[in-house]
Amino acid sequence: MEPESTSAPRIHLASLGCAKNLVDSEKLLGRLATAGALVGAPAEEADIIIVNTCGFIGPARDESIQTVLEYSDARITGNAKKLIVMGCLPERYAQALKSDLPDVDLFFGLHSHQEILEACGLRVSEGKDDARLLLTPPHLAYLRISDGCDNRCSYCTIPLIRGPFRSRAPEAILAEARDLVRSGVRELVAIGQDTTSFGKDFPEPYPIHHLLRELAAIDDVRWLRLLYTHPAHFSDQLIAEYVDNPKLCAYVDMPLQHLNDNILRRMGRRVSQADCLNLITKLRKNVLGIAIRTTFIVGFPGETDFRFNELLGLVRELRFDHMGAFAYSAEPDTPAASLPNQIPTDVVEDRLEALMLAQQEIVFEKNEAMIGKTVEVLIDEATAEDGIWIGRTQSQAPDVDSVTYVIGENL
Repeated sequence: MEPESTSAPRIHLASLGCAKNLVDSEKLLGRLATAGALVGAPAEEADIIIVNTCGFIGPARDESIQTVLEYSDARITGNAKKLIVMGCLPERYAQALKSDLPDVDLFFGLHSHQEILEACGLRVSEGKDDARLLLTPPHLAYLRISDGCDNRCSYCTIPLIRGPFRSRAPEAILAEARDLVRSGVRELVAIGQDTTSFGKDFPEPYPIHHLLRELAAIDDVRWLRLLYTHPAHFSDQLIAEYVDNPKLCAYVDMPLQHLNDNILRRMGRRVSQADCLNLITKLRKNVLGIAIRTTFIVGFPGETDFRFNELLGLVRELRFDHMGAFAYSAEPDTPAASLPNQIPTDVVEDRLEALMLAQQEIVFEKNEAMIGKTVEVLIDEATAEDGIWIGRTQSQAPDVDSVTYVIGENL
């Protein structure tokens, strides 16, 4: 698409939060560049600063607000004429932000790219515009297959921010994937709030394993990776796709959130401890070398010492390859925020530390067991030292997991 503006504002964009936010940022940058803007300017040289915020939980909101304040201070010595805040935070808290952050010129929620272009003094002709400027290494791209969520977990604000679950049209996903591969991408990472629900809203069945098979049929795709799966929707057909699809990384990202039945019910997770354990057993039995990543919420209302210790014991027993854990954050307008038996902060912090220490021991032992083995590594970047490179194996997802250092020349 031809740019319609002769002006060339210099734009600096900071993207916070998850990979889904990153895709939003990449699509906006692509549209800005198409419209004639100079994107990628350092903040001190930019005419316009844009911050794409995360508003999922308290710590993410705090980080977003702190980042905005830092850019607000930077305007004093820089060139920026406008400071724009976009994304999840203003989608939910626009009115409060206007009073709390008076130095911000404009706030935009989700799905406001056209309005942001106009605020930057740019115009793009009407019509389809799939421009995207990757912020990842050139061989890697996230592929959003859905948005929103219908699970309504009692602690979660995603449905309040991003709305109900909506699958993208398969033909649009496949067209974007082909464009990405033509540009040099070799690893496609499928993302959404609940990727295992993909296709449930179509008139005719088109489940996630069908989409993965179609993506694998694209020439030059080397690795496919599926993130943000839900244990309640993980089908036997999807497990079979892991077995049969050589391009699909033997890697499952499946947030379990807890493993005590009482807490799972309070969370509204729609699975039991037995469901989770059976699924993990099936994955490990059927998918050779499967790596499992999960996350847990510690300190959920009603989490007694017994219930936490049950979780801790199962983490030690199940030995996940990767694990993240978060302190429960009571979010406004969520059912969990009004539950009785909220846990004191100091208790939550102690439990979080105990859980992460247990996982650190497991990871250390798993890493030791890898010594002497030969594995395929995808190189992401060079380090400052000659002959040392940073890459990932199939069992390491970008950004959230560990990395593999490779020593060699001319890689």
